[in-house]
Amino acid sequence: MQPQHPYRWRRLLKDAVASAIWRVHEHPLSAPLLSARCKVLVIGYHRVVEDFAAAAETDMPTLLTSRAMFERHLDWIGRYFRFVTVDEIGQHVESGEPFAHPVAAITFDDGYQDTYEHAFPTLERKGIPAAVFVVTELVGGSRWQTHDRLYDLMLKAYPTWSDPRRGLTCLINDVGIPASRVLPSRRDTANAYRAASALLPQLSQSEVGRLIDGLHARVGRRTVGQAPLPLSWPMIADMRHAGVTIGSHTRTHVWLARESPQRTADEIAGSKRELERRLNEPVHHFAYPGGQFTPPIVDDVACAGYRFAYTACQHADRTRPALTIERLLLWERSSVDAQGAFSSAILNCQTHSLWPPARRCARVHSA
Repeated sequence: MQPQHPYRWRRLLKDAVASAIWRVHEHPLSAPLLSARCKVLVIGYHRVVEDFAAAAETDMPTLLTSRAMFERHLDWIGRYFRFVTVDEIGQHVESGEPFAHPVAAITFDDGYQDTYEHAFPTLERKGIPAAVFVVTELVGGSRWQTHDRLYDLMLKAYPTWSDPRRGLTCLINDVGIPASRVLPSRRDTANAYRAASALLPQLSQSEVGRLIDGLHARVGRRTVGQAPLPLSWPMIADMRHAGVTIGSHTRTHVWLARESPQRTADEIAGSKRELERRLNEPVHHFAYPGGQFTPPIVDDVACAGYRFAYTACQHADRTRPALTIERLLLWERSSVDAQGAFSSAILNCQTHSLWPPARRCARVHSA
C-alpha cells in the first residue's frame, strides 16, 4: 500500500465492500426479508453541468454533477425504483400508507440556471418528474450565492497565506467573529473547500458577509470564477408548465439555525409568499438550507403553511414526518470507484440504505 495515496485505497475498499453488500442484497434468499419494506427515496442535487472537471476548477465540487453522470444515476435508480412526484411521496408520508413498490423522487436545491439548461431537458426526455427549490431573492439576478462567493474568495486567499490556518484565524478575529467559536479543525482548514464548507454552517448571514468583506480587503474583488447564474422567472414558469414542482429554499439561503427567530420566520414565509405571487398557485414544498433544522424552525415551516419539507440527512421529527422528509444528496463523485469511474454497487448501497448510518451528523437539529 502506498501511504501517499490513502484516498485511492479508501475508494478501493469502499467499492469492494459495496460490491459484497449488494451481492448479498440481490441473493434470492434475501428477497423474503426485504419484500416487506418498500423504500421511499428522495434524491437531492444542486447543479448539473456539462463538464465536471472544468467547473470544479472554480466552483464548489460537491455541488456539481456532470450531465453524463446525472443521466447514469437516473438510469440505474430507474432499474429499482419507480419515479414519482414529491406530492405523491408527501401524501403517502402524511397518510402513513406505504407504497406497493419502491419509489424515488428527484429534487434540486438553490435554483441554479444549469438545472434548466442541463437537468431539465434530460428529465423531460426520460419522462421523470422533479422538484426545484429556489432562493427567491436571487431569481433573475446575477448575484452570487453566499456559499459560492465565500468559496471563490477562499480559493484566492489560500495561496497567499504561508500558514492558511493562521491566516484564517487572524481574518476571522479581525472581522469580529471569535475564532475559538467557529474555527474548524486543522484537518478542516487543509484547503479552501474544506474551510468554506466547515465555516458556513456555523455562521449567520451577517457574519458570512463580514468574512467576505474581510477577504475582499485582503485579496481584492477579482474573482477566480464567474458567479453561477440563478434561474429566471421565465425559466421557472417554463419548468412549472412542464410539470416540475417549484418549492422554496428561503429568500436568501441563510443557515436558519444561526439566525434570529424573526429573520428565520421571514425567510421561510417570505419566500413562500413571493413564489405564490409569481406562480399564482399554492406552494406546498420547502427544503432546509444545508439540511439544518430545529423544532422551532419546523414550527415556522408549519406556521407558514407548507405541507412538506425536506432535510439532507437521516434525522427527522417523528411527530412531524411530512416536514422532515429525508433526502440522499448526490454529486459527481459520490458513487465512483478508486479510478473515478461510476460504481453501480456504491450507488445501489446508497439508494437502498445499505450503508451503516454515519456516527455523527454535523448539521444542527437541536434548539
